[in-house]
Amino acid sequence: MAKTNFSGPVVSDNGFLTGNLTTSPGIYSGAGAPTISAAKGSLYLRTDGTTTNDRAYINTNGSTTWTAITTVA
Repeated sequence: MAKTNFSGPVVSDNGFLTGNLTTSPGIYSGAGAPTISAAKGSLYLRTDGTTTNDRAYINTNGSTTWTAITTVA
C-alpha cells in the first residue's frame, strides 16, 4: 500500500489510521467479526453487532486476534 500524507480528516472505505501503517493503531468498521490484520490496540466497530459482546473489538496481538469489548446497552 502506498503511503500518502494528509493534513486534515481522512475518510476511507477500509478504516482510519494514524501514524505508521504497520505499527500505529487504526479504527476499522465492517459487518461480521473482524478477520483483518491490524496493529495492536486497533479498534473495530461492527456494523451488524446486536449484543453488548459483539459491537466493538480491540486487536490484542498486532495480527488477526481481536477481543470483544463489552459495551453498555
